[in-house]
Amino acid sequence: MRPGRRSVGFNAAHGPGDPQAVARVSIETLVLGLLAGIRPATSQAAVFALLRAENAARSLLAFAVAGFVFSIGVGLVLVVAFDGAGGAFGRSTFTEMVYVVAGVAALGFAAGVARGTLDRRRPRERGARAARLAARLHHPSIATAAAAGVATHVPALLYLVALNSIAADRPGFAEAAVQVLTYNLLWFALPFAALAIAVRSPASARAALDGATAWAQRHQEPLLVALFGVFGVYFTAKGVIGLAD
Repeated sequence: MRPGRRSVGFNAAHGPGDPQAVARVSIETLVLGLLAGIRPATSQAAVFALLRAENAARSLLAFAVAGFVFSIGVGLVLVVAFDGAGGAFGRSTFTEMVYVVAGVAALGFAAGVARGTLDRRRPRERGARAARLAARLHHPSIATAAAAGVATHVPALLYLVALNSIAADRPGFAEAAVQVLTYNLLWFALPFAALAIAVRSPASARAALDGATAWAQRHQEPLLVALFGVFGVYFTAKGVIGLAD
């Protein structure tokens, strides 16, 4: 560890704070954050519902800020947890096993969607669920909107892999915080963009919502297959290669 530097740990391969390690993880953080931001998810349905709600700007502000702060806090805690788990089980082995498990799970999901064998909601069921969510968020209190922001941003596959990747190189706390923040800025791009549009022009926000909803319904299945297929291939290969070294 460099003198005077607070660190989650140090990278045995690259050394603490090695620029190559930081750059490599940053690329993965950016890609995973983009995937999280554009993939179809419950958080998007919540944003669309809040855009139609009364006092949309206020509700979206509570939703975005509460979810954003919660996600960053949990992310930093999990980076430390992954670092500790890596130290306990063998850092390289633990990291690569997480990659393999996540990659195989993503490939299985993509294959299930592509074949139609995955137990997915039928259009009528999805429409009913969206209607229930819209009804709950039609007149939301600040607390309800904030709770929805937290509930729809509980760490899932993409975030866990990103945090594992960040922890793998054991960056300093500031470096880890910047990367967690970067991921979350990308993940929350839609809520913050919706908030900005709602503040500027609620009518434009609803028109944009209608267009985005129609596009998502037409392209949801191939988008899921492509995103999770690429994700699965990359991280499965990365984990297997790492374990073989």
